[in-house]
Amino acid sequence: MWRSRFVGVVAGLVVGLSVAGCGNRGAAEFQLYSQSFNLQYEQGDAVLNALANAERTVVRRGLDAEKDREIFQPDRAAYFVDGLEPPITASIRASLKSIKAYNETLMALANGEAAEALTSRVGTITANLVGGIAASQAAFGGPTATAAATAMSASVGSTLKVILPIFQQAATYASREAFREQLVLAYPAMRDLLIKLRNGTPQIFSMMYRSHVQAGRLGVGRGGVSATGAAAVEKDRALVAGWVVLLDHSLIAMEAAVVAAMSDAPSLVLVNLSEASIELRVLAEKVKSARNKP
Repeated sequence: MWRSRFVGVVAGLVVGLSVAGCGNRGAAEFQLYSQSFNLQYEQGDAVLNALANAERTVVRRGLDAEKDREIFQPDRAAYFVDGLEPPITASIRASLKSIKAYNETLMALANGEAAEALTSRVGTITANLVGGIAASQAAFGGPTATAAATAMSASVGSTLKVILPIFQQAATYASREAFREQLVLAYPAMRDLLIKLRNGTPQIFSMMYRSHVQAGRLGVGRGGVSATGAAAVEKDRALVAGWVVLLDHSLIAMEAAVVAAMSDAPSLVLVNLSEASIELRVLAEKVKSARNKP
């Protein structure tokens, strides 16, 4: 479904470049889109906070079970420092931050921001990409519970490597139109990154589930999860489900935003952006309300 939609979008963007120059037209619509996307980002942030705790718990259990407990391995240090984000979570969070920064750059372009300021924004995207690549390379497969999540992190890292040169090149430009072209060039990979995050949620949930299993009781009784743990599992399931729904709608809204940013923002395009943003925002508010229920 996403592939068939995307072919037409790319064709529209290429045509849009020939008539680019929207200035600050559509500023209100892009502001609405940014606010809506940020609500999705909040849900993702909540998911990743839970994932960080789960990743640390699962990996440390696996490492504690190893025979050579007296050995210290520097590459696994992040798992033993409370408050420091472990690698799998860090790679996913950096990816989400990169997409957020990309959206903010789209909005800045539509608002008529100068090339110098856009260069600074591109620098923020690049820093997040570099951080995500480093984290994905540091992710430790280890116990079976984390093998799939590590593979997901590696896949995300490969996409980040594709995106990085585009923004490194953009940082050398000094015109708004050059930035516009690079943002178009980056869109397919940014979209693919969003899809990979969405499709990686089963691995995220699996990690969360394993963190609630009582040590040494995987597969015992009801999966080795206590009644309290079962309630926590369902809370995590709802948290991840809410994020998936918002990621699906974010794909639609981001597509509308890119089309608007790369064209001269005709009225119909802005209407589409506004409608997609409103739908995402309403849904995000509902998901947030459900998340905050005791």
